[in-house]
Amino acid sequence: MKHTPHPTFLRTVLSLALVASGIGAAQAAVSVCVDSSSPTVEMDKAIAAAVAKQQKTTLTVHAFDGTGDDEEGFDLKEFNKMAANDCQLVMGFPVDTSASGLPDGLKATSAYGRTGFVLVTPVAAPAHSLSRLPEGSQVAVTYQTTPNLYFVDYPKLQADVHLTNDDAISALEQKKVGAAMLWRPSVVGYLAQHQEEKQFDYAELDEPHARWNLVALYDPANAAVAQSFDASIKALQASGALGKLLDPYAVVADAASGNSQANATTLSMLQRGAQLASNTPGAPKADPAAAGGGAIDKLYTSAQADKGKADYAENCALCHGDTLAGRAGPALKGKHFANPAANFHVGDIFTIVSQNMPATQPASLDPKMYADIMAFLLQENGYPAGDKELTFDDAKASKVPLVYHGTEQ
Repeated sequence: MKHTPHPTFLRTVLSLALVASGIGAAQAAVSVCVDSSSPTVEMDKAIAAAVAKQQKTTLTVHAFDGTGDDEEGFDLKEFNKMAANDCQLVMGFPVDTSASGLPDGLKATSAYGRTGFVLVTPVAAPAHSLSRLPEGSQVAVTYQTTPNLYFVDYPKLQADVHLTNDDAISALEQKKVGAAMLWRPSVVGYLAQHQEEKQFDYAELDEPHARWNLVALYDPANAAVAQSFDASIKALQASGALGKLLDPYAVVADAASGNSQANATTLSMLQRGAQLASNTPGAPKADPAAAGGGAIDKLYTSAQADKGKADYAENCALCHGDTLAGRAGPALKGKHFANPAANFHVGDIFTIVSQNMPATQPASLDPKMYADIMAFLLQENGYPAGDKELTFDDAKASKVPLVYHGTEQ
């Protein structure tokens, strides 16, 4: 599932011969961008084709590569460029059903599907929820993803962190772990490729930030195209065709999902991590302090942040950049990282930092060093220094909202 950011993308046009009967226009009436590296790419192209057929028009698909490289991440502004220059709709953008936000300047269609993180277990020992796993179970998770947070609420389970989905599933295959919490499309793709669909069972996780809607992004100038897309999706759903197109990568989104305007992140659903507040009904509210309506918590000392800066440079900067702007790993500073709409706390992010970092040896640093690095991250995100150092235990238990208090870069 991981979308490590990349500043460039393929602009090759995959011309699909999807001209409906009686239509012979030289220029496509509908154009979409799809991520060629996503496990759902064929599903998204099939849905776009069905929409074009339903509208009795033509379709052009532009492919972009969202895998990234070891140097830089996929800049969120690339979505704006695609939506303005290459296509009317950017398919397959995952948005957290429980939070709010989109890339600056873009809007989203209604959700056309729902996917997310699933609990994978052997068919011989199915467990459709974390509470049903035996005490002491080793559960594989992927580096920097949301399921890392769930071990706080399920202390009887043990995290087994891997860099890739394939590595995590391999641990399950080899019976090194009893279960895995992974991105559904990646699981589906892996099992199909290895012809293991009948060997493993998977079920949606009913946990915070585990369920994500799939939407198409668009520039406001293409609002009419988006409205037509929504109408076609409703028609496909009514006929029963939508569910078949989504299966097995996703399911039809709940009607209550409506016009999703959200995408919450942890450190690396920063794969897609645009985070902005919106007016979505029921969305989490911003921390009053973030808008100047209250005092900002002082969780660390200035001297501690200085120590953390040095530790960060030695252990984290290679992946996350000298200025925390992101490289191979996601940015650790700014409104897309610490957004009130995402409803994450300092303790949530610290749990991921302390369990997943550094990538080469997760959880290998001294507890004090993790606390110092977190102090530096807080400082860089606009939290003021105080007169008491942040301890490992206090950081892990902190319910202070993670909100960017600085001036946007």
